[in-house]
Amino acid sequence: MDPLLETLEAAVQRLRQPPPVAAEVEKIREQLAEHRAQGLELDKLLPSFSALCCRGEELISRAAHDDPAAQAVRSRLLRLRSLWDEIRQRAEERESKLNDVLDLAGKFWADVAALLSTLRDSQDIVRELEDPGVDPSLIKQQIEAAEAIKAETDGLREELEFVRTLGADLIFACGETEKPEVKKTIDEMNAAWESLNRTWRERMERLEEAMTASVQYQDALQSMFDYLDNAVIKLCDMSTVGTDLGTVKQQIEELKQYKVDVYQQQIDMEKLCHQGELLLKKVSDQTDRDMIQEPLTELRHLWENLGDKITQRQHKLEAALLALGQFQHALSELQAWLSHTHTTLDTQRPVSSDPKAIEIELAKHHVLRNDVLSHHATVETVNSAAAELLESSPGDEASHLRDQLDQLNRSWESLLLKTQERQKLLEAALQQAEGFHGELEEFLQWLRRTESQLSAAKPTGGLPETAREQLQQHLELQAQLNQRAEQYHHLLDQGESMLLARGGEEAGPGTTQTQQNLAMLQNKWASLNTKMDDRRGKLEEAVSLATGFQTSLQDTMNWLTQAEQTLNMAQPPSLILDTVLFQIDEHKVFVNEVNTHREQVLALEKAGSQLRFASLKQDVVLIKNLLLSVQARWDKLVQRSLDRGRHLDEARKRAKQFHEAWRKLTDWLEEAEKRLDSEVEISNEPDKIKVQLTKHKEFQKALGSKQPVYDTTVRSGKAMRDKAQLPADQQKLDHLVGEVRDKWDTVCGKSVERQHKLEEALLFSGQFAEALQALVDWLYRVEPQLAEDQPVHGDMDLVSNLMDAHKVFQKELGKRTGSVQALKRSARDLMETGRDDTAWVKVQLQELSNRWDTVCALSVTKQTRLQQALKQAEEFRTAVQMLLEWLSEAEQTLRFRGVLPEEAETLQALLHTHRDFMGTVEEKRADVNKAAGMGEAILTVCHPDSITTIKHWITIIRARFEEVLTWAKQHEQRLETALTEVLNNANLLEELLSWLQWAETTLVQRDTEPLPQDIPQLKTLITEHQTFMEEMTRKQPDVDKVTKSYKRKPVEPPSSLAERRGARKHQQQQQQPSMQLSGGNPRLNQLCARWQQVWLLALDRQRKLNDALDRQEELKEFANFDFDVWRKKYMRWMNHKKSRVMDFFRRIDKDQDGKITRQEFIDGILASKFPTSKLEMSAVADIFDRDGDGYIDYYEFVAALHPNKDAYRPTTDADKIEDEVTRQVAQCKCAKRFQVEQIGENKYRFGDSQQLRLVRILRSTVMVRVGGGWMALDEFLVKNDPCRVKHPGLKILRSDSSSSISSRIVTVTPGYFCCRARGRTNLELREKFILPEGASQGLAAFRSRGRRSKPGSRNASPTRSSSSASHSGASLPSAPSTPATPTASASSRSSLTHSRDYAKPWLAHSKTPTPTKCHCCPDLGHNHSAPEGAASGSKLKRPPFHSSRGSLTGENGGTPHSSKRSDPKRGAATASGPTSRAGSRAGSRASSRRGSDASDASELQDARSVCSDTSDTPRRPGSATKPSKIPTISKKAPSPKTPGSAKK
Repeated sequence: MDPLLETLEAAVQRLRQPPPVAAEVEKIREQLAEHRAQGLELDKLLPSFSALCCRGEELISRAAHDDPAAQAVRSRLLRLRSLWDEIRQRAEERESKLNDVLDLAGKFWADVAALLSTLRDSQDIVRELEDPGVDPSLIKQQIEAAEAIKAETDGLREELEFVRTLGADLIFACGETEKPEVKKTIDEMNAAWESLNRTWRERMERLEEAMTASVQYQDALQSMFDYLDNAVIKLCDMSTVGTDLGTVKQQIEELKQYKVDVYQQQIDMEKLCHQGELLLKKVSDQTDRDMIQEPLTELRHLWENLGDKITQRQHKLEAALLALGQFQHALSELQAWLSHTHTTLDTQRPVSSDPKAIEIELAKHHVLRNDVLSHHATVETVNSAAAELLESSPGDEASHLRDQLDQLNRSWESLLLKTQERQKLLEAALQQAEGFHGELEEFLQWLRRTESQLSAAKPTGGLPETAREQLQQHLELQAQLNQRAEQYHHLLDQGESMLLARGGEEAGPGTTQTQQNLAMLQNKWASLNTKMDDRRGKLEEAVSLATGFQTSLQDTMNWLTQAEQTLNMAQPPSLILDTVLFQIDEHKVFVNEVNTHREQVLALEKAGSQLRFASLKQDVVLIKNLLLSVQARWDKLVQRSLDRGRHLDEARKRAKQFHEAWRKLTDWLEEAEKRLDSEVEISNEPDKIKVQLTKHKEFQKALGSKQPVYDTTVRSGKAMRDKAQLPADQQKLDHLVGEVRDKWDTVCGKSVERQHKLEEALLFSGQFAEALQALVDWLYRVEPQLAEDQPVHGDMDLVSNLMDAHKVFQKELGKRTGSVQALKRSARDLMETGRDDTAWVKVQLQELSNRWDTVCALSVTKQTRLQQALKQAEEFRTAVQMLLEWLSEAEQTLRFRGVLPEEAETLQALLHTHRDFMGTVEEKRADVNKAAGMGEAILTVCHPDSITTIKHWITIIRARFEEVLTWAKQHEQRLETALTEVLNNANLLEELLSWLQWAETTLVQRDTEPLPQDIPQLKTLITEHQTFMEEMTRKQPDVDKVTKSYKRKPVEPPSSLAERRGARKHQQQQQQPSMQLSGGNPRLNQLCARWQQVWLLALDRQRKLNDALDRQEELKEFANFDFDVWRKKYMRWMNHKKSRVMDFFRRIDKDQDGKITRQEFIDGILASKFPTSKLEMSAVADIFDRDGDGYIDYYEFVAALHPNKDAYRPTTDADKIEDEVTRQVAQCKCAKRFQVEQIGENKYRFGDSQQLRLVRILRSTVMVRVGGGWMALDEFLVKNDPCRVKHPGLKILRSDSSSSISSRIVTVTPGYFCCRARGRTNLELREKFILPEGASQGLAAFRSRGRRSKPGSRNASPTRSSSSASHSGASLPSAPSTPATPTASASSRSSLTHSRDYAKPWLAHSKTPTPTKCHCCPDLGHNHSAPEGAASGSKLKRPPFHSSRGSLTGENGGTPHSSKRSDPKRGAATASGPTSRAGSRAGSRASSRRGSDASDASELQDARSVCSDTSDTPRRPGSATKPSKIPTISKKAPSPKTPGSAKK
């Protein structure tokens, strides 16, 4: 019982203070496996525990109620059971906790890994996005792409919070040493999230900056083009050079004012050109460069053209002035201009130090220089006129005139020289400033890179080597910084010198900019030095911490090694009291040393946790492992120290108990021996002898009472001697036991000897009767103990004790032999003397002899019986031990059999081996029965003290043998069942393979036969095949049965967070799932492959038969096909479903371009469950596709379903204006919509005031007459409609409010583009208001949007994208596309309009994306094949720039004319097809005169007024009702269509 108690107490102690739960899944699994192994070890103790409990209960029931031994056994049994129950409870709680933490950790680490991967991938995606474009529409797409990515990443926030919750739970559940790792992982995840958000914010800031700059540039560019148009118009409108002096002077003055305005604008134009050149430096793509370069080139050309016209006008006026004889007036005007120009040059701002300011001054000087050079012809004209006057003038006048002329020429030469010097000065200053600022910017860039490198620095190293390496790298970086100090000071000195060199005047903007740059440089330098010092301090601290931690760790590990050696070398607990007390004192010293190191270990763990939290990941793993190793060794050392202390205490208790008992017994024996030695004298008087004999009997009784104490002490000493592990203890205990035994024997011998002497003295003193009576009484007392009916059998220990007791009795019997002989001699002497009591003496002597002989004989008999009992006990013990050893081996063999093999041969071999084992078990049954019989035989004559022990051994061997036999039979049954199943499966496998061979051959043969064209024959074949399918279905369970014991390949879990977060779409499984067996029988793999193949062949055969039958039935029905019947049936079906034609068409038209392919049309009708067939639908599609271009547009769709209706397509400007006004007004979502009422053609009333305004189309844009000018319709509504005025975002992104009728480029989610009708026509009318009557425009007639002349034109259509609705989940319809006139001539559809779009000067130079294209916008910039056979590619020559509209000719300012202008890039785009990048095809010049293509939120809502079949827009009186337009839907992803393929 004691060893079991010790084991259970140790187990309870481990469970009360379990090791902390790990946070990693693998380590938790290891802890769980270790815990279960401990549980199995405890389960092995269950039989011993049960047997002890039963035996203890039996002992308690047999003992008396107040027996102390029984009470002790009862208390220990209670302790044993309480420990067992506590172990069970705590083990279950521990296992449950480990399982819970394992599930939690599995979820946490998997989710963290997936989420981190997703966050990093998203950040990489954002970083790898292309740089911001230069076109507003492209930037808009990039903004919406970034917003779409942000919307997608925002969906991860919920996942992030969930993982944070899991992490908090895991931190609460795991141990203290594991918490920093989990916290660091959560911090890493949070850092990744913050980094992703920061990267996105930086991307958005760059895009917004680029958008602002692009919008401003495009606005300025558009304004400049508009100004040029107006300037040319104003110049053309100037009257012809007059013929009288007043008119000429007035015209000269008018031209001066005009030139002042133009020169001021030319300065702005130079700034704009400079801005364009800066944009050119930022882009590398040739298409982008062309998109920026060509408008600038055209703008410069227009400015040169305008300057030429102004110069021509000026020269004409000066020539007219001179022709009128006003030489002096012309001379004074020229001198005044020279004086004014000199003054302007002298008063110009001094040279700045800022490149931008110098460039502005250079631009102004360039304008001034152009003005000066333009007067060169004037000076020559004046000189020539003066020369003529000099010839005809008298001397004085000629001299005066010559002086004036010389002064004029000197002033002109001086002016040219000043202009040239100023030019050189500005260019040199610009070169110097650009060099300085370039160097400064490069240095700042290096500082930023270094600062970002510091910001992105890795965590500090946790190991000394890593920390020192990081410190060394940082010192190298700091050395680079120190090397750059010279360059820094040089830049500062150079900047200061530049400021001082230009410090004579007040600090201008350039000076301020230079100062700002220098201040920024100083701040960056100081900040970087501070960060460098901080980083160095952190790294030095990290080196110090890592070195200290490493030193402390090494010291702790050395001490642990020394302490472990101390415990290993410590002697086992001694059972000698003095020795064990000395060992306890030594152990106390060791425990005190361990306690003093506890603080050191805790400090080490704390330092390690800090390092783990802030160190590199690879160092964290190593530090963690080191700490775990130290912690494990520390825990093991503490546990071993506690165990040794407990063992020493237990040894002390046992040693003390034995030594106290031994000391008391030894003292009593010594005292008894002294007493016996002191009572040597024996009296001669009978009475005194009797008294002495009585006292001695009392002493013998006391000695007999000490017999149990002696036996217990000796037994305890022997037990301790057997358990003693030290040889010295064994010798000491042998000596102690021998000493007490010798003393006991001595005292007993002396006691018997004294009794013998007293009896002899009593006999010699004449007390024969008393001596005789005492001896007879002793014989009568010992005779029952020697009786043959007294049991002497039992176990070895009991028989040995009985033999020892009998040996003691035999010694006493031998000593009594002398007394008996003396009594006999005395009796003979008395009988010889002839006394009266001779007869009595004779009788007493005879009785003594008989009793003595009987006792001697019984003693010999008992000795023999004890020897036989000892032999029998030895045989029983040997048999039981042999059986228990064999049973243990058999149990081990049966317990670890493992998984049964799947091969029949291996199973048969195992079964044969197991049957041999079963034979051995049966052979052992005889040994068990023999041993049990021996035990039963012993029980029949067994001593009462040994009955329980014998019964216990008999029960154990029988129970364990029956258990082994049961296990063996069960395993034999398993083997037989598995073998039978394998053999049956093998037979079934062969049968299935044979059947599959036949089935495959049959199916292949049937497939080669042509299918009949008769319906009854096909039905017969289908019936036969159905029978085959049913037979195959019946064989399915057999296949499953054959393959069920094989493992199927596991389905890989989703690897990314996106897959786990995504909706699990239900996939329809095949009737026969594919079975992939990992390894195993090749015949079984062949079966699976054959089964799948036959199943697929059968399904294919069934499909072919059904298709053939359906085809025949369709042909049978199609023979009487009538489209009119089909149409009426379809319309009835639509009415029954309460569906609208427009809704159905829009649902099929997924990219919302107003056109669908034939296949889309057929698939859409069939998918709607309308009862028809593919054959019918093929014929119907041919009818719907009237023009045979492979596409069906909405108007063809409606015309086919409603043959009496013709789709209305606006043909006149008034219709287009009405459509655009209706669309714009429909965007108002207020309860009280902005009022617009049509009064007449091109006349509308707006707002509550109902003011009548004129509306017209100007340069493809609907314009409203406001005051003395015209304003775009959408800008007019923005300013006058209250709901639009308050709308955010209209100030910057104004282009979306443009009422341009040309196509708009809008974007949605990345890579997905769709069009939204903008209401813009394709008619260029901008020259209509300048050209005189009869002038040729050279433009094709208006070709409205509608059907393309050929499908191929769709591939060349400009890209369009939907309204940016990346934030909105609803479908957002936009304005209706303008239908084309059905009666439009072929020439009008095929002619290509080549004109410069001044409303959008950047339109013609945008790039065409590859992924998508526009399907609803007009084919701007593409050639259409004409009926005359014109080639698809453009063959137009690039016209000279002077062919621009509005170029002025004629001596007297004749009427301007224009020739057709072809945009070279458009022709190139047409020839080359779409280019690579997804941006805007028509570019930002198609967006708006304001440059941006951003959309308001109001336009992102659905315009219900344009989404119905019948338009509810107001019509002018008498106009016919128009059919509805097809609105487009946003957020679609169209792919290029071809007539023969459906859209994906």
